Amino acid sequence: MRMLLYILIWAAILFLPNRLLTTEPVHEYLGLIFLLLGGIHLILVRRYLRALITLQLRVTPLNIVNTVMLVLLVVVIATGIMISLYAVPVVRLRGLTSIYVHGTHLAAAVLFYLIVGIHVGFHWHAIWNAILRSFSLHIPASISRIFDALGVLLIIAGLHAFITTHIYEKILYEHLSFGGIVGTWQYQLDLALIFAACMSCAVFFERLRMRK
Repeated sequence: MRMLLYILIWAAILFLPNRLLTTEPVHEYLGLIFLLLGGIHLILVRRYLRALITLQLRVTPLNIVNTVMLVLLVVVIATGIMISLYAVPVVRLRGLTSIYVHGTHLAAAVLFYLIVGIHVGFHWHAIWNAILRSFSLHIPASISRIFDALGVLLIIAGLHAFITTHIYEKILYEHLSFGGIVGTWQYQLDLALIFAACMSCAVFFERLRMRK
């Protein structure tokens, strides 16, 4: 059941940054769906969350990532509500204030997207083992090396997508066309590669840390 929840969360966050593909109304309602799914996840890990918020845990890379992720999530939610026009049109900011809040929402959302990728990478070993147990599978060591090579390739591809496709420029000017439907889907692929790169970096980092 948790695996289905994780898949739904991943599917939602993967398409959230691409408003040209989803359109603005769908983007906002997709954000609400992500918030609901994320809320369920937080309820499931509420003991850890309580310990994290009350500073009862040691300072570790994972706890630092989770703290930053929670702060960014609060910023994204607050600014998203303030600029919402369809899902929760409560405030409806206008003028210069709207521009600043919108920029803050975009910056926090992009950082949140990257941090979630790192967060998933830290937990990937447990997720992967759960998948293998569910299907009663065993992966030989030789196949594991292939996955390692794939992880390196994903990091390279993600860095390439982040740098050469001007990802921040596209986010800042997301109201403009990226080259029609083909360009929009290419942007979606770039987002997926960047997410996978962040995840792969965290997987390798955690593996090296565990060997120390």
